[in-house]
Amino acid sequence: MRPLRLLVISARYPTADRPAAGAFVRDRLADPAVAASVIAPSNYAQPGWRRYLAMTWAALSRRGAFDGVEGHFVLPSGALALLAARGRRVPLVVFAHGSDVREIAHRGRAMRWLARRVIRGADAIVANSEDTAARVRALGGNAVIVPPGIDLARFVAQPRPAVRRVLYLGGAVPSKGIATARALADTLLGPGIREIDPEEVPELMASHDVVLVPSLAEGFGLVAAEAIAAGRWVVASDVGGLRDVVIDGVNGTLVGDGDFAAALGRVPDYDPAAVAATAERFAIEGTWRSAGEVWRRLVAGRGQRTEV
Repeated sequence: MRPLRLLVISARYPTADRPAAGAFVRDRLADPAVAASVIAPSNYAQPGWRRYLAMTWAALSRRGAFDGVEGHFVLPSGALALLAARGRRVPLVVFAHGSDVREIAHRGRAMRWLARRVIRGADAIVANSEDTAARVRALGGNAVIVPPGIDLARFVAQPRPAVRRVLYLGGAVPSKGIATARALADTLLGPGIREIDPEEVPELMASHDVVLVPSLAEGFGLVAAEAIAAGRWVVASDVGGLRDVVIDGVNGTLVGDGDFAAALGRVPDYDPAAVAATAERFAIEGTWRSAGEVWRRLVAGRGQRTEV
């Protein structure tokens, strides 16, 4: 069976200046059954308008034979994906990742209208969690839930370090709970602090005993899922998609009262291997299968690819 040829448009994708940005999109497209032509920012130093102007031109002019268009984030890149799919007369699948339908879609009437237009215009919507799917429903659509996957071969449960150290990877972002992290974490990393390559994450997690995820809102919580895959206890906010990732008392602690200091003080003498075993449901191969099934249903019976 030939690979599925997709034109992929994403507001976030790894670059030299932001190696971790949208790494989950890159990992989704590593599916051997997919051949992707990606339109995404080439760097993040440019003003936003310039990035999206370049992406718009690429979406309209990119040539090739495609089975469909895949857009990552309902806004802003979903609007470009809709334009590209309609111009080529191929199916469109849009992935909602959280902040796009939780925040961006509600920045005024125009943005809400545009979000609804993208959702109505897509042939399928994929959400990363039940929380994100509920926000898609509030905008008038229905979503299939497909969590972002993890390459479990990269994350191997290691013995816990002798000294408890707390790791935070959310960056200098208020919605990620940076104020709490500054008070409680031993190591703080991420955008605005020091962005690290995803290849460094497993070793970082192995050298810490607890991963702190004090987000005020979270579409999924990939850092939490990766920490669990690495066999590390997660102390996380009881919000959004983190409820789908953290099993309270089994692989982490969900904090609903805001007292993260107390939660860190109650971290049990956990078994890294037992924690890591609970991450098998997030294996990247499962993401590939589920996303592939969405596409197979759409392209069935459509005949040959459209040449543009």
